[in-house]
Amino acid sequence: MNVGPSNKTGVWRKAFLNRDEDGIADFWNAHEKRMKAIIKKYISEPVQKRFSEDDVAQTAFRTFARRMAADQFEFSKHDDISNLLFTIAVNKTREKIRYHMRRKRGLDREVYLSRLVDLKESKPLPEEKEGLEEFIRLLGDLPANSQRIIELRLAGLSQAEIAVELQCSERTVRRKLAELKLMLGR
Repeated sequence: MNVGPSNKTGVWRKAFLNRDEDGIADFWNAHEKRMKAIIKKYISEPVQKRFSEDDVAQTAFRTFARRMAADQFEFSKHDDISNLLFTIAVNKTREKIRYHMRRKRGLDREVYLSRLVDLKESKPLPEEKEGLEEFIRLLGDLPANSQRIIELRLAGLSQAEIAVELQCSERTVRRKLAELKLMLGR
């Protein structure tokens, strides 16, 4: 029996409600390629290094399947079920892109091994050595409490932990770090 497109929505809906694996697989096979193509349009090349359309498609489909099984959707037209899946996929894609583009995870902060210099070289280049000597001289000229803040920060302590260690407010630590950043930037 050939089922037309308008009847397919009802068949697929029942498959999700009854957790019919064959019906769910039929739905996946009917929508997988188009969903991945839609997702791929949103993913730029740098972001593709972090995740692919397959990752998002699987996440979107899991969400869709879980909510379909819980009967959380109503459909008035036969293509609403497909449009809903594609909308979930696009939203998941945008959410994942926002996550990876946040400042602390930004692509501009990423360094790939292909861009690094020869790692076998153990001696610093002359300009690296000069820069390091200048940095050490600058640190030596700083007050002792500023040197201690840098030392604790390099050791991985948070601003709150540094404040406790130095017996000052976290705001003081933030202000000092901002001043040091400006000074070292010059």
